[in-house]
Amino acid sequence: MYRGIKIVQGDIPRSIIEQRIHGMRFIMPNGKEAEFTSDKLMGITVDRSSFDEHLARRAEKVGTTLIDNTRVLKAEVSDTNAKVTTEGGREFTSRFIIGADGVNSIVSRSLGLRPLRKDLTKVGLGMESDFYVGEDGVLQATRGNPSILEIAPVVGRIGYGWVFPKRESLGIGVAGAGYHMTHLRQIFDTFWRSVSQRTGVPLTLKRRRAHFLGGDGLHSQNVAKRAILVGDAAGFVDPTMGEGIAYAMQSAAFAADVIIRAYESGAFDVVTLSEYQELCRQEFAANFAMVGWAGTNSTLLSTLLTRISGHQLAGDIMAMTARGEIGYADIPRYTLRALPRHLPRILRRVVLCHLGAPC
Repeated sequence: MYRGIKIVQGDIPRSIIEQRIHGMRFIMPNGKEAEFTSDKLMGITVDRSSFDEHLARRAEKVGTTLIDNTRVLKAEVSDTNAKVTTEGGREFTSRFIIGADGVNSIVSRSLGLRPLRKDLTKVGLGMESDFYVGEDGVLQATRGNPSILEIAPVVGRIGYGWVFPKRESLGIGVAGAGYHMTHLRQIFDTFWRSVSQRTGVPLTLKRRRAHFLGGDGLHSQNVAKRAILVGDAAGFVDPTMGEGIAYAMQSAAFAADVIIRAYESGAFDVVTLSEYQELCRQEFAANFAMVGWAGTNSTLLSTLLTRISGHQLAGDIMAMTARGEIGYADIPRYTLRALPRHLPRILRRVVLCHLGAPC
């Protein structure tokens, strides 16, 4: 989530950072692995409840009023204002409403921007849990390097699993296309047990957390009169990592800019606010398309990853992508530009491997 760190300008207390991530290990269906590391920070793992609390307090410092334990029942817009009704019949009116209420957004359904029932061809399904294993267990599970997170495809599904190291626990989960994850609990249980068997670390399941993942955000309507959807509510999720925080922050920044201009012009109609959709399309579309290609060519991708595993250039590209310095769609162009200066090292490695020397 390095992109998220940049958006909040590094304002994340050390106390909520569980691990600093400098590498990624991909475990292929055939058992082969591909590992990429970098001196650059790729991201961090955090305790999510502590991170959310930090963002809430950060918002309060700039004038936001938070109302806890109050469920929104419906949202409405008119020519003159926006209104939400909460449990108990309390109403709040304003000139504008931002739907930042997640993949099960009440705002989006109230305003007719999303159907009442989810279409599993347009959303993802995920399940995860935190497994307490202590610091020694984290070291054993990560082969002594807790700065590397693991990604593994879910066999026979359009989906993937992950193992995210934290300070004293492992965040383990699976996610994928909704129509491929209908037996979600079984898929998740099979995956975490396979992690325990592979690492030799005993895992005790305490609690499963299931959730929908936003999807199809670029092909959905995310603005209405006096309203904008952001983050998971809009369907913006990283198609490879399932990360939503950075996309939520970036889409919120776009929404803020568009809303400021709407206030200045006094125009809150759909045409005016559609600038937000265009900003999101320009920022996210190429990356999502590239990952969509990779998802439909998983065998080719697995072969490619194992062949480039350990190369410095590949590690640098992974780091730059994770940090948001380049997008997924920029990888081919950047690789071609950088290849000449890395070619001698790559050729030396190929020769060493061919001769049976350590490579």
